[in-house]
This record gives sequence, structure tokens and C-alpha cells, in this order.
Amino acid sequence: MTIKHSGLETDLRLAAVLDQEIALKLADRSSIRNSGAVRSYGLINGRGSDTLTIRIAGLDGYDKFAVTADEDTDVSETALTDASVSLAVARYSLRRDLGDLAELTGLPGSDISVDRLASSMVGEAEQLFMALVGNAIGAFGTDKGAKTTELSVDNWFDAISTLQSAGNTGSTYALINPFQLGQLQSSIRAEAGAIQFVPATQEMLAVKGAGYAGMFAGVDIFTSNQLDDTGGGYDGGMWAEGCLGYAEAAPMISQGATMRPAASPVVVEFQRDASKALTEVVGHYYVGCSIIQDGMGVGLLSTT
Repeated sequence: MTIKHSGLETDLRLAAVLDQEIALKLADRSSIRNSGAVRSYGLINGRGSDTLTIRIAGLDGYDKFAVTADEDTDVSETALTDASVSLAVARYSLRRDLGDLAELTGLPGSDISVDRLASSMVGEAEQLFMALVGNAIGAFGTDKGAKTTELSVDNWFDAISTLQSAGNTGSTYALINPFQLGQLQSSIRAEAGAIQFVPATQEMLAVKGAGYAGMFAGVDIFTSNQLDDTGGGYDGGMWAEGCLGYAEAAPMISQGATMRPAASPVVVEFQRDASKALTEVVGHYYVGCSIIQDGMGVGLLSTT
């Protein structure tokens, strides 16, 4: 039997049915944190300051032995070359509000809830971290390429040569915008197979994490949309291990509803606003990122 009624659809049926799962909007969720590309200097808790001083000394081969004229010649002193870099930790936060009616009408099992907003804070803090790394590499004193041209193989090898000439050894990393990666791959194809780009495999992604794009000329390449794109171009960068560093802090919160995601310095707090019948979800992240030695990094510039 077919039931027909002009008000049936209005009174007894939904205008649309919501799917049980929440599909995430397209966003860059990559992170370079656990790749070894940026050195962690730990927490600043209990150190007496929000700024960490990184000490740099010219030891273990920075200077070399010199020949002496005669066996009984007095040896003059070679002064120790030293420097220091300040790494300041600052507070970054994100707040989301969820009203009671919005939460209680949500579909059971998979919908926007207070807990879901809290767990999302980890990924949002990671994107801040990537933005801080991007800001740091944008301040390298030496750049290759220009914001008026596309990133090329020539720019890539110029950057490698600059790092090698400065005496850098060990692993080399690059962080570029995904659009820059496309420019580089186009330039590689123009070389007609003379050199090869090694794309990331599933095994590599499992080890190096989301955002790892592959390797080219011995350089591990990561991509991120968090890089500075002001001035009509992108500010990417290539650097040797030890060039960049970051420090964090873990707030000492003894009261209130607090959530600390596993293995994360991000703290999420819940605050109730009874007069508005809503719950505030507030995330805090204390972090700082800086160039430790400028001679270990080179900027990679390109047009957008």
C-alpha cells in the first residue's frame, strides 16, 4: 500500500539524511617533527626562563693543528670560536565552543562532540609547528632561486653545493610547498632521465610520516602548505641535520578539567559557560623554533 499525504515529507521525514561519518575537509596534515630534520632541545620547565640559550663551540675539527718552525718554538694560542643562539618559547592557543543543543542532537557514535574537538587539537597544533619551521627557514641568510621563476634542478644542486662547500655533513632535508615540488619534478623530467627522483613508498611514509614526498639527489623532501607565500613566491628551504631546533614547555595545571593527549605537549582544557549553555574547548601549546646555525641552511625560492 502506498501512503500519500501532502504533509508527510514535512512532518515525518528529514530534508536530508546525514551520513554517520564526518568527512574531513581537505587540509595539509603533514608534520616533520619526528623525521630528525628539526632537533628537539626538550622542555624548558624548571630552567628559570622561557628562553633557552644554545651554546655553539668550534671543537672536534673546527680548527686544525699547525706546523711549528722549530722543536723548541713556543706555540701560540688558537682562540676558541664560540657563539650562542636564543630559542624562545611562546604560547599558542586555539578555542572552540560547542553548545549543548548542538551536541545532544548529534548522531551517536560519530559526530562533533567535546571529545572530538579536543582530540582534533593535536593535529591543529602540528600545523602550527610546521608554520614555525616554515618561518624559520624563510629567514636563511642564503637563498637559491627567485620568487619570479620556478624551482629548478639547477637551483636544487646550487643549494646542495652551498651546503657542501660550507662543510656540512650528515643527513640533508628540504621542506617545500607542494607546488614547488611540482615545479621541481617538471624540471627533473626535462633532464630526460639523466637524474632520478625517488618517490615516497608506503614503507617510507610509515617511517618518515605524512608529508614525506621522496628523495632527490640525496635530500629527503617534505612538503607543507604552511610555508610563507608572501611577495608573490614561496619560501622553501634545504638544510643539514642540526640546522634547526625547537623547544617546548608543559604547563603545570593542577586543577580543572584537563586532557593531555598521549606523547604530546599539547594541553586541552574544558571550561563550562553555564549562562550560555556551552562548553569551551581550549588548547594550549608552548613552543619555539629557530635557526641554530645559519650556515647549515639555504632558502629555496620560487614563484607561485
